[in-house]
Amino acid sequence: MQPGEIVVAHLSRGATVVRYQEETATRVSVLLGRNKLARIPSDRILFATGVVASAQDKFEDFRDRSQHTAADIDLTEVWDVLTEDAGAISLEEMAELYWDSSPDAARLVALALHLDGNTDLFVREGDRYEPRTREAVADIQVRRARREQNAADALSLMTGLAQGAPPEELSKHQEMLLGQLRDYAIHGEESSGHDAARALLESVVSRTRDQQRRCFELLVDAGVFSPDEPLELHRAGIREQFPEDAVDEAASLALDHLLQQPHRRDLTGLAAITIDDAEAEDRDDALSVKTAEDGGYRIGVHIADAGSLIPLDGAVDREADRRMATLYMPERNIGMLPPGLAKRLGSLDAGETRCAMSLLVSMDASGEILDWEVTPSVVRSHAALSYEEADRALKDRDGAWGEALAGLNVAARALRDRRELAGAINIDQAEMLINLRPSGEVEVRVHDRSSPARLLVTELMIMCNSLLAEFCRDNDLPAVYRSQTKPDISDLELETPEGQAEEALQRYMVTRRLAPAHVSTTPLPHGGLGVEAYVQATSPLRRYPDLVIQRQITHFLTAGEPLYPPEKVASVGQRADVQLRELAQLENMRNRYWFLKYLQQSRLEDSGAAETASLFPGTVLDNQPRRLAMLELDEFPTRVRAELPQSWLPGDTVTLKLQGVDLWRRFGLFVHVP
Repeated sequence: MQPGEIVVAHLSRGATVVRYQEETATRVSVLLGRNKLARIPSDRILFATGVVASAQDKFEDFRDRSQHTAADIDLTEVWDVLTEDAGAISLEEMAELYWDSSPDAARLVALALHLDGNTDLFVREGDRYEPRTREAVADIQVRRARREQNAADALSLMTGLAQGAPPEELSKHQEMLLGQLRDYAIHGEESSGHDAARALLESVVSRTRDQQRRCFELLVDAGVFSPDEPLELHRAGIREQFPEDAVDEAASLALDHLLQQPHRRDLTGLAAITIDDAEAEDRDDALSVKTAEDGGYRIGVHIADAGSLIPLDGAVDREADRRMATLYMPERNIGMLPPGLAKRLGSLDAGETRCAMSLLVSMDASGEILDWEVTPSVVRSHAALSYEEADRALKDRDGAWGEALAGLNVAARALRDRRELAGAINIDQAEMLINLRPSGEVEVRVHDRSSPARLLVTELMIMCNSLLAEFCRDNDLPAVYRSQTKPDISDLELETPEGQAEEALQRYMVTRRLAPAHVSTTPLPHGGLGVEAYVQATSPLRRYPDLVIQRQITHFLTAGEPLYPPEKVASVGQRADVQLRELAQLENMRNRYWFLKYLQQSRLEDSGAAETASLFPGTVLDNQPRRLAMLELDEFPTRVRAELPQSWLPGDTVTLKLQGVDLWRRFGLFVHVP
């Protein structure tokens, strides 16, 4: 080759027309333009023309003619002839077949460029070209057609999403792409197809700093996601639909044979009542009381016998074990049991005869427990009261249930006093109830958890769970015990709080001293509750460990031996400890989302709201250097963070202004108002 000779070289972008400059033992220097030089291996030279173009314009004219000719070449007929012989031929031989004459250098260059850019029919082997088989070409064409169709499907899908109207019927490829976008909106960079999802997004929307958020908004606009989509549930892999076998089994269950079991004690004559939230659907427990002649009480705590209702190791039982508990959210509940099962057969609804496990306790007027027993039973609730109705009945002793509730209330207060003497730490903080109206408006109510009816139920459930723990301990029944180290608050100057700020700070200080509850099969004291042993067995319709403990006890009462071995109970307890924490976190996340939306609707967007609607008095709980301060709002029992001057100390009351709400980041921007 001579300096300035036109050659075809294989560069990073494919076959390229360049000019030869010089070469060494291993490298060839070629000119890419007027002054750009590249050094490439000698085997990257595909074809040397023998044409020397010392002037740049002569080289460019040759290159342009070759490229134009290459674009018009169609080798189908040549391949059709050569594929029968399946023999490799040189560039010159192929050119003669194609043009039926000896080609010039420009045509040879054009053919080399075409063959390099179009490999469907021929494969280059050194300096010769091998025709592909008919099967191979057919396969290439099928794959190309598929790629072209996929590209068209992708364009159609993304165009539709950008316009808020995705295709009514999706191809399989479009379903796959939509799945990638959904996964990216949910999981972001942790999704397996995040690169492909970002590429799809960039085809219809400009690149943003938060592509995941933009993807979610695109899917919301197109109706794929709800604006209030519970992304937390998707991330946690929460499954709402029940397996078909669990649904079928639930539909086949009945109560008749259980109600007729001879070992069940008929307690339908007791005037049992349930007390729960007005919206409650699954009523796990009912209460009854009789006043003794000596002024004491005979109290009954009746727990729905879900353990006997649900077949052991059946489809419903396995699914309940997997779910572990019912998930409660403002927008909907996701049950531990198939829909309708608890309401139809388990819930202790008023007027319905149900199977139960009953704890019957004799107690004197001071709250000392004289004796107690556990028995499988048949019960019938006489009334279903809300907490508000029970509070009114306690206030009005002349009501239908005033006398019974008064007796329960006296007993509950005596039990609470005894627990506190044993070191119990009772933290009674108000709680938010969030409801969604059909109009889409969010409603937030604050209720007092220390109301008489709520304290009454709380104390009797603690009593029931602690006595059942003693039953398991004394009878060597493997059980899931909850324990807690008694907190040391001796250095805290705790006095009766004089105001809301002092109460909030005191509650915060005590809460920080509480150690996490410990779950094991060993009965240990629960210092926070002030009891010697504690299990959870009063919510078997909505919590699986409760169902297991209930089964363990009722089986022992009838068979005289445990149903579950220690390793099975330990497995349930360990898994439940993790899953119940995760479910509680999900519930908190969804409550926080809807509370922020409530603030957005009622305090920021409501044109009729007063100017002071976005102002919130709050109590400083913690204000450390180089960190946002933690505060508790006076109006709502919730904690927020805001930047405060270091002069504000814990216990001080300040005013915050809500400047904005970011629902995507689940964040409310509060600033201090001097």
